[in-house]
Amino acid sequence: MLPYPLLLIYRNFKRFKSTFFINLIGLSTGLACGLLIYLWISDERSFDRYHALDGRLYQVMENRRTAAGIETQTGTVPLLAEALRREMPEIEFVATTTPVPFFPGFTLAAGGQHLNAVPKYADPAFFQLFSYPLLVGTPATVLRDKNGIVLSEALATKLFGSPQNSLGKAVEWQMADIKQTCLVAGVFAGVPRNSSEQFDCVLPFASFKDLMQMGETIKWDDDGPFNTYLALKEGADPAQFQAKLAGLLKTKSAQAQARGRTLFVRPFSAGYLHSTYENGIATGGRITYVRLFALIAGLILVIASINFMNLFTAKASRRVKEVGIRKALGASRAALVRQYLTESVVMALLALIVAVGLVQLVLPQFSELTGKPLALRWEPQLVGASLALALGTGLLAGSYPAFYLSGFQPAVVLKGKLPTRAGDVWTRQGLVVLQFTLSVLFIVAVVVVNAQLAFIQRQPLGYDKAHVLRFDTGGKAARQQAAFLAEVRKLPGVVQASSVLGGFFGGRYVSEVSWRGSAYQ
Repeated sequence: MLPYPLLLIYRNFKRFKSTFFINLIGLSTGLACGLLIYLWISDERSFDRYHALDGRLYQVMENRRTAAGIETQTGTVPLLAEALRREMPEIEFVATTTPVPFFPGFTLAAGGQHLNAVPKYADPAFFQLFSYPLLVGTPATVLRDKNGIVLSEALATKLFGSPQNSLGKAVEWQMADIKQTCLVAGVFAGVPRNSSEQFDCVLPFASFKDLMQMGETIKWDDDGPFNTYLALKEGADPAQFQAKLAGLLKTKSAQAQARGRTLFVRPFSAGYLHSTYENGIATGGRITYVRLFALIAGLILVIASINFMNLFTAKASRRVKEVGIRKALGASRAALVRQYLTESVVMALLALIVAVGLVQLVLPQFSELTGKPLALRWEPQLVGASLALALGTGLLAGSYPAFYLSGFQPAVVLKGKLPTRAGDVWTRQGLVVLQFTLSVLFIVAVVVVNAQLAFIQRQPLGYDKAHVLRFDTGGKAARQQAAFLAEVRKLPGVVQASSVLGGFFGGRYVSEVSWRGSAYQ
């Protein structure tokens, strides 16, 4: 039964060439936009979901009651991990880590080479919690030695030629005027691109506590900036664990109880998209952009589908006798509906092939625009999504024309008359109005966003950004900053030079500041 409908489709395509190509261009453009947005959304949703313990992996967070409401923060006191390990049997692994980025100007030196690196301090269970495969070392022990360091594969290769050659070798790290030597205890494969945290090396958190002389000075009342992660055992009930965790701080600190401090857990993979909290409740984050672009993709496909419907019904007068003859020969309305839906789906599949070519053509520019190295990898998920997109668009675009054409009465249409009903006229006009309304909305949105970006770019920043340079210092320059800055000021063209620990452009961790009369006093 399939060759005959396809033969009819071929004849109609051949007969109405102009309509066919206009429809093909419209649908393929819409599908190409949908595919590009799908690739971006798929990349956004993949962040932090590659860990083997993803379904049981959580981050501990804290809510605090203030005069302005409930404030949510990711920072926790470093005593928390050990307390959870002792008192919560539902936990399989737990670890405290420093946030990324946290340290400015961190450099590594070995064999005469000096490299900038992004470090992270973590408890021994870090590599058991997170799936960063170790090329050298074992997950359970690689961070137990205070004098050890775990390098990424890229860093180990640059410093020692290969990961295997780096084991046991001495590495000197420096931050500002602090310098220490440690031994390579392991090498991990590196951090995937779709990780919300990017770092080059991991050091034991115990060495950080020694470095900062934390020791016995740590109290439960402290406002720790550290992250605490845990993995529940298989079968553990997250809701029951959450109920136990909520009141933990109240048993440790009277001040915590007075300030309304409560703990809760958030799935680790949800942190990238759902990072915004208002009054203790997750209200959005990057997920807002994901939903917005999904809506835009849907509206673009609706416009393309409406364009298809309008062109399909516009040529109804030239196909009206075909309907009459086929009905007179015994064709049922259901058969005609299937024929026209098949025609629209075939058109959509052809448009998908063209759309894939368009996507491959513009993908490098789109990747540069989004800052993501996107690629069309024909994995089962992408193939299924592409086919579903094409089939859904074909059925949506062909539904109204199919039922419209198949509803003609043979006795009327064989006389060459095209039946007109008020409802059909209003439907076609309504589709045209909707199509132009959505198009105008898109154009207005683009103009407004472009004007906003231009306005932001023209605003004075308080300094001449074309003549202000910022760079990290290391080595002798970090240890002797006064002498270094004095030499910099002597350079031709330099008006003034200064230094700062951290960064005033953002991207570094800034600890909480309180003052007399603030909500925390």
